[in-house]
Amino acid sequence: MAWVSLRTGLHRCLPGSTIQPIDVTQETLKSLGPDAKICDVGAGGRRITPDTFTIDGFVSENTDLICDIHKINLESDLFDCVFCTGTLEHVTDPDLVVDEIIRIARPGGIIHIEVPFIQGFHADPHDYWRWTLEGLRLFCNKKGLAELYSGVHIGPSSSLVWILNEYFQCLCGNNVFGKLVSVIARFVFAPIRYLDYVLNARDCAKRIASGVYFVGKKQPRLEPL
Repeated sequence: MAWVSLRTGLHRCLPGSTIQPIDVTQETLKSLGPDAKICDVGAGGRRITPDTFTIDGFVSENTDLICDIHKINLESDLFDCVFCTGTLEHVTDPDLVVDEIIRIARPGGIIHIEVPFIQGFHADPHDYWRWTLEGLRLFCNKKGLAELYSGVHIGPSSSLVWILNEYFQCLCGNNVFGKLVSVIARFVFAPIRYLDYVLNARDCAKRIASGVYFVGKKQPRLEPL
């Protein structure tokens, strides 16, 4: 469920609440070999490469497998890299979903996860969870993933813009006036997002980041002696 899928109709014409100064998905793709088998769990209608195998719980022309991602109907050890971005906050049991993500990755394969920290409620169709960077690292380490790198991909300025937009919509109500104020606020606050090109590189960014990520490696199985 890529976050872009939430912006439909008129909202696609308005400035978004967030930006990513560095597209960490593309950075992970660059680290893969040309023949790598890639999967995107909760793809949200996107296809990050032409050959990416996409999985989601909703029908889309770009979805290869439609299923409950808590139990993915595929064999184990299939993919060299599995992405899951903007999805775990929407599932009832992130623990089970990540177990499935790891299961379908081959031993030594790459797991790329992006999750929200400070963001407004955004149901798709539900919204349950948030993670600090330390919490995401702990969660993935407990799953046995060896960390390659992690950090902030959506920074503090995006957090501020998202909260301000939601605040003014809440303040003015869901009427014609409130919707007009919300549209104006989108344009007024949107330039603040670009400060993240500076702030994301600072260690303090993780304290109020909008989104954080973890990229790790599935450990090879230990063969019995």
